[in-house]
Amino acid sequence: MQTSRTQIGEISYNAGTQSFEALVTFHTAEGRLRVPATFMSPLADDHETVAEALLQNALIKCQDPKALTARLQSQREMLSRRSERARPHAQRWFDALIGREAA
Repeated sequence: MQTSRTQIGEISYNAGTQSFEALVTFHTAEGRLRVPATFMSPLADDHETVAEALLQNALIKCQDPKALTARLQSQREMLSRRSERARPHAQRWFDALIGREAA
């Protein structure tokens, strides 16, 4: 996955599971992808180690199709869909009929 920027949200410690948790956001050409990440570790671990482990956990989860993720489309894709819906229904039907686009 090609990323242009990555953000690790607020890192919190869950004492019940003895793990660090954060929401990691990948900014890609397709839009933003948010992935919850966890890292089992003692509370005394240093911040850089925890942040790197959370990032690695999020990258692994991105590859899993069953993992919980949230995707927000890029603004370009959203504008494209809006302009598509703005066309009259008859025009969309006619374009699909003559093969300009899939129905």
